[in-house]
Amino acid sequence: MKDQYKESFSRNLGLFTESEQEKIRNSKIAIAGLGGVGGLAAERLLRLGVESLKITDPGDMEASNLNRQFGCTVKTLGQNKAGVIFEQIKDINPQANIIYTKTGVKSRDDVRSLIDGCDLIIDVMDFGLFRESILIQREARKRGIHYLFSTAIGFGAITVVFAPDGITLEEYNNLPVDVNVDNPEELVVPIERIVPVIPKYAQDKKLIEDVIAGGIPVPTTSIGAGLSAIQAASEAINIIIGRPIPKAPNYTYFDLVDRQMVVGSVL
Repeated sequence: MKDQYKESFSRNLGLFTESEQEKIRNSKIAIAGLGGVGGLAAERLLRLGVESLKITDPGDMEASNLNRQFGCTVKTLGQNKAGVIFEQIKDINPQANIIYTKTGVKSRDDVRSLIDGCDLIIDVMDFGLFRESILIQREARKRGIHYLFSTAIGFGAITVVFAPDGITLEEYNNLPVDVNVDNPEELVVPIERIVPVIPKYAQDKKLIEDVIAGGIPVPTTSIGAGLSAIQAASEAINIIIGRPIPKAPNYTYFDLVDRQMVVGSVL
């Protein structure tokens, strides 16, 4: 490791070997979505020693983000999330190559541009963006890289890792593998596939259904968003250094109020 890098991330050693830390340093990770989960995941990855990040989000900071969003303050309201997150993290490691865009993931070209050159991609976009998520996972499979999905709900988080040779996101969501992503009527996903474990303190199924349908935003907190971000960053690093982790159809669910941890399967 270079001297400055070695000094900055010396506290990682003992948890990672020097060769593992070099793998982390040389990895390139893409993040789609920089809300409560994505922004903090980007910050965690940089502090773990990742030196190449590609991040994107078309949205702006809003008042409703203040309860959980890394980088969201009254001073950053109305500013693009990707730009704010870049400004927040760029000085953690000035050597790092951080590419940010405000385009988000709207087209196949957006997906290809975001994934190009990356070792894995983390999808932390909003609930209900099934079209965009499927496009990302299809391209990740084509390129032989892992696709990782993580989301927060309440005080908990769910993370799913899709190996390039494992099941597809369509199969996980109980959709045909050749589903037409441009036809919303075909993208009807059973609630239990997206939220396989509903917190005991949030048993209003109608509320969850409204979230999945895009009618209301998912109720969450800074605790859940932080937990989801930590899970996403941790699993991404495990993939980079080759540690075994649960993969789809298995999911990992943590909740700090229910005090439970579940490694389950949707199949």
